[in-house]
Amino acid sequence: MNLFFCRSYVERNWLFRFTVIAMLVVGTFQVNTGHAQTTVIPSAHVSGYYDTNIWSRPKDFLPVGTRLDDYVTSVGGAVELLHETRDIDAKLKLGGDFNAYMENSGLNFFNAKVNGTIGLDRWVDQYIRGAKLRVTENFRFTPQSPGFLTGVRQTISQDNTFFTGLQAFRANTFINTTAVTGSYPISRDLALEGGYTFGLRKFGSILGGDAGGVRFFNTTSNTWFGGPRYQLSKNDSVAALYRQSFILQSRADGGRSFATNLVTLAGNYEKKLQEWEFKVEAGVTFVEPAGGAFPTGNLTVSTVVERDTVLKASLFREARPSVFLVGGAVLSNVAQAGISHRIYERLTLEGDAAFGYNQFFPDTRNTTFQNFTGSTRLAYKLTRDITAEISYTFNSVKSDTTAVQYQFSRHVMGFFLSAEWK
Repeated sequence: MNLFFCRSYVERNWLFRFTVIAMLVVGTFQVNTGHAQTTVIPSAHVSGYYDTNIWSRPKDFLPVGTRLDDYVTSVGGAVELLHETRDIDAKLKLGGDFNAYMENSGLNFFNAKVNGTIGLDRWVDQYIRGAKLRVTENFRFTPQSPGFLTGVRQTISQDNTFFTGLQAFRANTFINTTAVTGSYPISRDLALEGGYTFGLRKFGSILGGDAGGVRFFNTTSNTWFGGPRYQLSKNDSVAALYRQSFILQSRADGGRSFATNLVTLAGNYEKKLQEWEFKVEAGVTFVEPAGGAFPTGNLTVSTVVERDTVLKASLFREARPSVFLVGGAVLSNVAQAGISHRIYERLTLEGDAAFGYNQFFPDTRNTTFQNFTGSTRLAYKLTRDITAEISYTFNSVKSDTTAVQYQFSRHVMGFFLSAEWK
């Protein structure tokens, strides 16, 4: 087993080195063939940080003598592809990093992440005037279960099906969502819009030993929505939406599968300006087999990422898949806000905070999970391509279920050096 691990580590290490070297050699290039243009933007980073709780669990849930804190060194890279033709526009970012601990070398791990979107509006417009079509893909592999989506200046949209503050213990986790959305015009001001999202979250080995009463749930989610949207003006529109999610789950350590069905009826209002966007939705969600109907909704305010000051705020109360502690559905109440301010050309200050209050079915009043996460980041451009930054993250978790009660806090402080060749 040790021989296999060493060999696997060496192969992975050399593969990573080759990838980074290739990115450095390739640099940035553009290919123009007719109306097509492709841009490749490679990047690399190295960082060191101190983590006060590498297990994402309280000390009482670990074997006696286990060390909670450690120093971590991370080395990684990414490639962003931007492709545009007369018919499509596509963005794709692939990245990964290797993380090594100073004391707990057996926990060394690899992260992988893929985010992409393909806009097909111009292509479908050739056949159906005014029609729209878009495909998005989000993939992540990590042993550090994220509670919320992060980032204020994201240029590629991320799906938050599984990111409601429900933060699991340390475990190898595979997360993937694929979404297709579109609209079909009926008249000048009226269109039918709809979409489908496939979500998958699976857990591998649980790190840190077994903790009694703690359960992980492999989850498959199929969600579709549709309804008419009426354009009130150039910037304003309203819609009536029907959304249904079919969730199939099983315990990660084995067992029978079980299903949950969510049905939402809602009204939606959107206002889009040149630099601002506002969305609000309100409705009711029916949960089966838990039974009952619950008021749900969401609100989002955001600015374009090109501004010197970028703001993003969201608030939602929605029924989502529960992947940790209790299976089935969870009623998620999440508030999140972030700001990024470019103080001057070289210096940027960024901060975000998120609070999640999750209520498990069927006893939503007495079975809850709370998560608060806040972070700040200061970045300084040393050169046109190289950026140095320092960051701090605070995380506080509290679980109150019939099976297990616990709480813990976590601090992460780090220094990062990154290069991006545009």
